[in-house]
Amino acid sequence: MNRKKAFIKTIVAASISLLGGGLLALADERSGGTLDTLYNALRHAEAEASVAIERDIIRLWELSGSDSIDFLYKKADEAFEAKDFKSAVDHFSAVVEFAPDFAMGWYGRSRAYANLGYNGPALADLEQVLALDPQNFFAILGLGQLFQSLGRHDLALKAYDQALKVHPHFAVALELKDALAAYVQDKNI
Repeated sequence: MNRKKAFIKTIVAASISLLGGGLLALADERSGGTLDTLYNALRHAEAEASVAIERDIIRLWELSGSDSIDFLYKKADEAFEAKDFKSAVDHFSAVVEFAPDFAMGWYGRSRAYANLGYNGPALADLEQVLALDPQNFFAILGLGQLFQSLGRHDLALKAYDQALKVHPHFAVALELKDALAAYVQDKNI
């Protein structure tokens, strides 16, 4: 496995050096103002319109600016979907090593870590995502889910509220918040 990991890192490093990192700058240039505009539109959108805006945001999130990083990210995502979380961690680790400003690499690895039960590393990666993009509602939701799994219902509810401030019609956050609030209320009775 270490040979495979070293091989992947070598290929990605060589591809990035050949590209000179210019594509990452291009992706930043393309998404800079647009992402803020989309977040603002999402905050004020009706439920139906929010679906299309969310899709546009996700499309921008997934622009690494490098074909090599995109390929590696896709392999990591495929491993995650196949529930091969160890391989997903390895691939996402290569993504964050070679593209540390690509928030979705950190987010993907945090999800894989969480599925392996590595809550500390999952939390650290979510913090990195939010340092890069404080309005990433997927990461905020993931933070809430992590807190909820750790029994920190107060912090989970705050995270769900924060995700809903960014994306008021975020169905998953609404469902998790309502279910947790009902659970906490029942527990307090």
